[in-house]
Amino acid sequence: MQSRPFIILSCCALLLLLGGNVLQVSAQNTTQYSVSVTPSPVVTPVLKWTITNVTEQAVGWGWGGDLFWQAQPGQLVIFEVHEIRDDEIHGLFTIGNMTLPTNDSRIAGELMFSIWPWFTGLVSHLDWVAVDQAASDSATGWMEGDIEIRTSATTKTYIYHQGSFGNQNTTLVYDMNTGILQAAYSEFFLASDYHLGLQLVQASLFLTPLTLIVLTGIVIIGLVVIIIVRRRK
Repeated sequence: MQSRPFIILSCCALLLLLGGNVLQVSAQNTTQYSVSVTPSPVVTPVLKWTITNVTEQAVGWGWGGDLFWQAQPGQLVIFEVHEIRDDEIHGLFTIGNMTLPTNDSRIAGELMFSIWPWFTGLVSHLDWVAVDQAASDSATGWMEGDIEIRTSATTKTYIYHQGSFGNQNTTLVYDMNTGILQAAYSEFFLASDYHLGLQLVQASLFLTPLTLIVLTGIVIIGLVVIIIVRRRK
């Protein structure tokens, strides 16, 4: 009986050590993205925007596929970041009646939050010199048009007006500290009228299931230790 509290305390210490190691892993960020959008064993970034303006009809996802999405103003667009791999953000994306796993470049192209072949999308990396250059270079050739880049103390804004085929008009506003899209509006007139506007409403870090299990285990073991110690008095 004398060894029971020692065993329980040892288990508690082991869980604390595990939690500390997980936190240490979460602090490592080897990409060009902000830690605010970097997933880890401890936290999952979840980004939410409200739809301010959107095309009424269903919009196709992909070239020639049978997947479509349809949304209304006031609904949320959600991107749950699961992984950054090969300098690309992957996660679970929701817009209107559609939810699917995808990556940020694909989202940028599908929603037209991009100037081909510049696919910055919902989250930009933080090398703003490179981002500015890529945006400027994209507004040439087939996507020839006028692009204006505005820089404030906290935001970077890209305003693009296509001068050739398609008549695309796109405005993207990013937080320079996190790279998260703050506001966007894009429209395209070809076979049909497409337009979509977003406004950021929330960027949060949620505890992963592993973290909740570790923390719950620590709390339970701590309570058991307290009960045993009180009973022995």
